Amino acid sequence: MLRIIKMILCCLLPGITIGAPSLNVQRTIEEFVTKKKYNASGMAIVFKEVGSNKTAVKINGDKLLNPASVSKLVTASAAFELLQNGFEFKTGIFMDGLFEADSGIVDGNLYIRGGGDPGFTAERLWLLVQHLYHYGIRRIKGNLVLDDFFFDSVLVGPGFDEDSTSRAYQPLICALSASFNTLAVHVRSGNAAGSPVAVDIFPKIAGVTIKSSAKTVASGKSGEINVFTTPTTSGTSVVVRGTRQVNAKPSYIYRKVWQSWEMFGGAVVAQFKDYGIKIDGTTVHGRVPSQLLTKPFFEFESQPMSEFVGHMFKYSSNFASEMIFKTISASESQQGSWVKSTEIINDWWKRRNLPGKPVILNGSGMGNTNRLSASQIVELLNHVWSQKQYLPEYLSALSVSGIDGTLKNRFRKSPLKGLVRGKTGTLNSYGVSTLAGYILLPKTTWAFAILCNNVGNGQFDNWVMQEAVAEKFYELMKIQGE
Repeated sequence: MLRIIKMILCCLLPGITIGAPSLNVQRTIEEFVTKKKYNASGMAIVFKEVGSNKTAVKINGDKLLNPASVSKLVTASAAFELLQNGFEFKTGIFMDGLFEADSGIVDGNLYIRGGGDPGFTAERLWLLVQHLYHYGIRRIKGNLVLDDFFFDSVLVGPGFDEDSTSRAYQPLICALSASFNTLAVHVRSGNAAGSPVAVDIFPKIAGVTIKSSAKTVASGKSGEINVFTTPTTSGTSVVVRGTRQVNAKPSYIYRKVWQSWEMFGGAVVAQFKDYGIKIDGTTVHGRVPSQLLTKPFFEFESQPMSEFVGHMFKYSSNFASEMIFKTISASESQQGSWVKSTEIINDWWKRRNLPGKPVILNGSGMGNTNRLSASQIVELLNHVWSQKQYLPEYLSALSVSGIDGTLKNRFRKSPLKGLVRGKTGTLNSYGVSTLAGYILLPKTTWAFAILCNNVGNGQFDNWVMQEAVAEKFYELMKIQGE
């Protein structure tokens, strides 16, 4: 009876053969892509069952393509294994003079040594200053010395130098960074047409100036605001131009800053001022003397690294990715760099017996730099599935189809809603759209990668195609009893 059912299904669905899924699913997906008129040379598709050697689909699987932010899958897995799950970034506070606890006076310099913490939001910076205040610090007779030498002096990573705008997704990378090295510029319309648009920044940064010529216009007129940042001799200037309708809701616009350790210092000084902590000297750039390194006055620990992998995956944070990427080499050599981290990750890739030689020059996939094949991505995901010490954190950090992260508005009306844990990648200027991750089916789990380089008619077209391929694969698995 079962044999008869199989024969009937084979006649009705000639692209499917029960008992030999790989060959027939492969052919069906190939035909599906062809009917959609997608150029196969710029598209790669691989579906592989995790924990086995069963590959159901492989189209251009070994072709190296630009993975965009799917590169973050490599950065996260390498970091979990090389830095270890539960890794915390440490920011050290040091003094080279006596601290008088009763008066709160530091009779010398106060040093802050960065450890690559990606999580110094305005709130966490406030918490650091709270701790110092509660430890009794009220006055620093010397300088505030900022040590960011945990990383090298290169602030702009490979691929980030291809765009010189002030967009927040391409920040400077420094071992002592605050608020993702970005500013939240708050704009609010005036009470009447002709009045100035109110502009504020968050967090408060000493040395940041605001230049605004933006005006409020009547609700019936078109309003367009233009916000950008430029470097100045003292730091960063926020420039606001254009118009906003009188009834427009207040909003935040995020832009990068053009100073590194100076921004952190400016944020700390602003917080010190709020709490009445006085600095007799100035804010300077320098190293903590070696004899002090073993005896910090206070050590501020970050949230666990898994928190920042979530930033990388769900929100595709380039900042978190590059901070983690450079920390991988800093933890070994005491000064992180993109070049050293690339070498370490290449060696890690080889030691894990992962296939081929990927091109990994940065941790985020920014620019026309990294190259991965769909097969390499899927084999990486297959490897991660066997790493029980960090698989739960890795899996939960990925976006959930139709529910959260960068997949929140995708697969919303799909049978795959909630079943895909994935990472997206988009580089519109290079015609790149990618999607990779896991499809969690009742009986099996599949690692997949769908890479589009210069195919289709833009980002949305590629999104539709990627989802359609995943849904077609899901349908075929259901037919075969999955």
